[in-house]
Amino acid sequence: MRRPLGLLVLGLAVLLLQGTLATFAPPFAVPDLLFLVVVGTAVAVGGAEGLLVSALLGYAMDLLTGALLGQHALLLVTAYAATRVANLQLNLMRAAPQVVFVAGLTLGYDLAHAGVTRLMSGAVGLEWADLRNVAVHAAVNALFARAAVAGVQRCAALLAGDEEAARRSLRVAARARRI
Repeated sequence: MRRPLGLLVLGLAVLLLQGTLATFAPPFAVPDLLFLVVVGTAVAVGGAEGLLVSALLGYAMDLLTGALLGQHALLLVTAYAATRVANLQLNLMRAAPQVVFVAGLTLGYDLAHAGVTRLMSGAVGLEWADLRNVAVHAAVNALFARAAVAGVQRCAALLAGDEEAARRSLRVAARARRI
């Protein structure tokens, strides 16, 4: 029970930080830290507790942003599930697969979010500016993916009481997995 609550608090703190950063830069130029926490939770924790944390963080984002209730929750749960499935095939603990996967998942996430938002506002289709913003946002998320997943992994290990895993570097952990 300690680990899911700790990850939920981490996600809420990151959500507030992300909102603060968005006041200083355009939203597409700010990394989606909550999205990266969900990806990190899927890689580091997994299981039902990670799914619950993702859904609750999505609802919190819906409430804070004024979006349709359940819109971000559905998108974050879908991102969580896609990350769990991809982690089985790609070993997302390694840097290259992780960065490429986060960039691709961000493209899908942002396009789905923009599509639902435009659909609910009565507009049809996406504009070129939307596509440019999505591409820039995917690149920004990919730049921050490695650090965010490592941070979530260390927090999850500390919350689980595994201090040795929290101290171990990701490079050593990734090499140990390949053997």
